Amino acid sequence: MSVQGNNGDVPAQQQAQPPQQPQPPVVMLADGRLQQPAPLGAVVSDALRRWYLETEKEALRGDVKAQALLGQMLIEGYGCEADPVKGREWADKARRRGYRMDGVYCKI
Repeated sequence: MSVQGNNGDVPAQQQAQPPQQPQPPVVMLADGRLQQPAPLGAVVSDALRRWYLETEKEALRGDVKAQALLGQMLIEGYGCEADPVKGREWADKARRRGYRMDGVYCKI
């Protein structure tokens, strides 16, 4: 089958198609429901929050490196609401336990 146009006969399959918008990937969950992807900012925020919570858990267990990192995260508000007072308390705790803080972490 061909269609008559300004340029002569053009097979129907080769006619210009309007560009299609890319479709976001959809994930099928184990129960069969479809899940739309989350915006990247939300994914990053969630990852930072989970990192903060894991660091806090390890700091509470006594991990001195986690205590130092938790202090920095609290001071900066990285993965949590900033709390410089609480952050300095954690950083001081790590220092008292012999952890050298200066020059250990890059600026987050």
